Amino acid sequence: MEALLKILNASNNFVWGPPMIILIFSFGIYFTVKLGFIQKYIFKAIKLSVQHDEGAGTVSSFSSLAMMIGATVGTGSILGVTTAVAEGGPGAIFWMLVAGIFNFAIKYCECMAAVKYRVRRHNEYVGGPMYVMTRVLKMKWLAVIFAVGTVAMALSAGSALQSNSIADVLREGYQINPWLVGLVVAFLASFVTIGGVKRIAAYSQWLVPIMGGMYLLIACIVLCMHFHQIPQAVSIIFISAFTGKALFGGAAGVCVSAIIKSAMTGVGIGVSRSVMSTEAGMGSAGIAASAAQTRSATRMGIVSATSVIWTMFICFLTGIVIILAGNWQDPNVFSANLCNSAFHTVPYIGTPILIFSLIIFSFTTLIGWSYYGEKAIEFLTGSHKWAMPWRALYLILAALGGGLGTAFSLHITISPDAFAVGISTRFAWAMAVLMMTLMTVPNLIMLWFLRHKLAQTTHRNLAKEMK
Repeated sequence: MEALLKILNASNNFVWGPPMIILIFSFGIYFTVKLGFIQKYIFKAIKLSVQHDEGAGTVSSFSSLAMMIGATVGTGSILGVTTAVAEGGPGAIFWMLVAGIFNFAIKYCECMAAVKYRVRRHNEYVGGPMYVMTRVLKMKWLAVIFAVGTVAMALSAGSALQSNSIADVLREGYQINPWLVGLVVAFLASFVTIGGVKRIAAYSQWLVPIMGGMYLLIACIVLCMHFHQIPQAVSIIFISAFTGKALFGGAAGVCVSAIIKSAMTGVGIGVSRSVMSTEAGMGSAGIAASAAQTRSATRMGIVSATSVIWTMFICFLTGIVIILAGNWQDPNVFSANLCNSAFHTVPYIGTPILIFSLIIFSFTTLIGWSYYGEKAIEFLTGSHKWAMPWRALYLILAALGGGLGTAFSLHITISPDAFAVGISTRFAWAMAVLMMTLMTVPNLIMLWFLRHKLAQTTHRNLAKEMK
């Protein structure tokens, strides 16, 4: 398992090194310019996101947006940031934010395209990159790669890792058995996921604002407690972005090549976590956007893009809190434990509120990705009959995911010999990044072929929608 993890990490580090960094930044800058700096509509888009929109669709536009945010925040805004800081240093936060600014344009394009070319099946509006690739580009093979990546991403980062996140923080805070937590999470998730997109959207619509408010409250308390250290924390993030984690490692005489290598690691991790945090470039948000009731694809596209702003704001707060805690260099503190140790600095209420926030964040991500995976399965099979078997498999993995952080072993006896399968949180994250690649690359190919159509539609309709 250790050897396989090294291979996965080496592969992910190569892909999410200079090749993907250049690709993501190039796409973000290109679409920002081609669409006339669409980020200028951010505040108007935020206002539109809370207004009722008449039009065809399955759920309200705000419910669709809440489902996107809910499916994103648990994976990236807490766990993605903590792993980025642990592996790439504080500078990874800077590059997450820079990539997020340009990812706004990418998020708009993929969601607008998904709504523009969505279809009505089984009394629901469905869409996403796989339908655009098939209907418009006539690239069924590319659509299959994306759909397979979506299914695998849902089963790893969506189901198992989110369940593990909840179990990890409850074990750390209250010594609760992670296997029991996994079973409870799966049981509770069943009440939402079995109801399909309407129940998932209804759940997200009222819970996402509550969970965001609670998390921002405790984060602001931490910032107030360490107010005088905030300038230093911001300085560390900025300096580390260009000099790398090596500068803060405590070793004297760090060579220039080591600093450059460390800085590039921070850039790669920051960009990859930005994609995972905002899901811009992955194309998954287009699946949720396609279900929205809206009269215009451009309107829903810009509303969907606001999820990037909310997500990156939470990411930045999380990063600052982690740096202020001061133990981001400890190799023994990883994932949710790193964030838990940071919020533990608030006496009495820090850990309980963090635990509550992380549980809700991760739980909302878990149910959101169940829908993404289900629609990918429906596309691959061409049938809705696999919905219930998919939900059952998804919930089973959620139940088993509770023990990921303990690097457990399952001993299965099928003969006099037995074999063990060891699974760790780091391995699961490495698999998630690999699956993210299978989604991101086909999605970017799709956006490139549609770039002129997307620009024409935007210039024709978006300014009118913003009035």
